[in-house]
Amino acid sequence: MSLREIYDRTFDESCGNTIDATDCPECDGSLETDGGETSCGVCGLIVDQYYFDHTHGPRVFDDNPATTRRTGSPLTPARHDRGISAEIGFNRDANGNRVSSRKQWQLHRLRREHRRARYGSKAERNLAHALQEISRMGCAMDLPRSVVEEASQLYRQAQQHDLIRGRSLEMMAAGSLYATCRARGLPRRQHEIAEVARCTVSQVQTGYRVLNSELGIETQTVTARTHIPRLASDCDVSSGVHARAYELAELADDVGITNGRNPAGVAAACVYLAGKELNAGRTQAECATVADVTIPTLRARYYELRETV
Repeated sequence: MSLREIYDRTFDESCGNTIDATDCPECDGSLETDGGETSCGVCGLIVDQYYFDHTHGPRVFDDNPATTRRTGSPLTPARHDRGISAEIGFNRDANGNRVSSRKQWQLHRLRREHRRARYGSKAERNLAHALQEISRMGCAMDLPRSVVEEASQLYRQAQQHDLIRGRSLEMMAAGSLYATCRARGLPRRQHEIAEVARCTVSQVQTGYRVLNSELGIETQTVTARTHIPRLASDCDVSSGVHARAYELAELADDVGITNGRNPAGVAAACVYLAGKELNAGRTQAECATVADVTIPTLRARYYELRETV
């Protein structure tokens, strides 16, 4: 074993090395420092150990080779400035202490000038208003944050293609949210969005029609299976009825019962039939009301399912 002194160490904050030695004392191999631990790359001997890693950075994956910088929260298209904004406080400082009256007046003036300089143009102000509407509707409908961001990005594309001119901001915002739900395959109907939006059902249809014709949105087919979880939850049925209704919806899709028919009506019939089989279901009127279909529609799909089963 070598008797060389290897414990003369220094500290370099830029590289994280905690030792000056470059050769292994056992096999004269090269030393490598990883995570504050210096070891030999040949024999694996740990020469020195330091538990603070000053070189660790964000993780980089193969599908995203770009280095992620630690500069606060990630950028989001749901904000007009993509999340790069500042908020000026009111009566307390960063430590929670109350500021003087002179400082309060100064903060008031700073907030006023900040509001005036927040939007560079009228188009940016309209964009901020529309994105706020999309976020509000997404929260009211309990949609995932990814859906809200995708709808915001779709609205930005519509503004870039000059599709907002001459049309209502609320209409195009609701149309963007509905188009995103269609592209994701989410069973959200137009009147559900109109209930939380500041526009009518016909305006939601108009906004979606403009986006679809000009931008060519690729939508997914909404099947009866996509309606089952929401209907089972709204009808407050058991997990067994839910599972059986999903099996019936898969059977209906396979045999072609849903072809040319309202998938919500087929899903309501599946929930009703599953409840009858397990003696824990709801009436036809209750299932039809939750699915927003008529009772004759549910009854017709129920007869077709019963003959198939």
